[in-house]
Amino acid sequence: MKYWIIAAITLVVGVFYFIHQSNEADSERLKQAEIAYKQKISQEKAAEVQAKKDIAEQKAQAELSRIKENQLAAQKQSESQKAQITLAETKVREKLLDPDSAKFRNQNGNCGEVNSKNRMGGYVGFSRYIYFPDDGTVAIESDASDSIYTTNIMNSLWKAKCS
Repeated sequence: MKYWIIAAITLVVGVFYFIHQSNEADSERLKQAEIAYKQKISQEKAAEVQAKKDIAEQKAQAELSRIKENQLAAQKQSESQKAQITLAETKVREKLLDPDSAKFRNQNGNCGEVNSKNRMGGYVGFSRYIYFPDDGTVAIESDASDSIYTTNIMNSLWKAKCS
């Protein structure tokens, strides 16, 4: 019976020892799993931050591209408008008595104002002009009684072509 009690005590101690060892191993595995989980979470956060940075960079690049396209379009339009103004100036100069004395202002496309010298050498004051590219003609406002393009006619043409 003594041996049975010693065997039972040894068995109980052995069971408790193995349970304790098992709990330590489980505890170690839980710690490792927790560390791995924290690393995974931090990696996911870092990946999320990087993704947000990438998206922001892509948006910035798209915005820069859009700005460059707008600048190019504006530059092309500006060059086209300058060419149009130059052509209109040339056509207006052809109609003047003293083309070298012509001074232009308020030019917008085919419309503007011109001042030039008359036959007596004096400047007549700024007059509105409209260049018609369809047929290559120019209408210059005049106060003369025999003029085709009086102030009233130029007002209606100006509203139709220049506004």
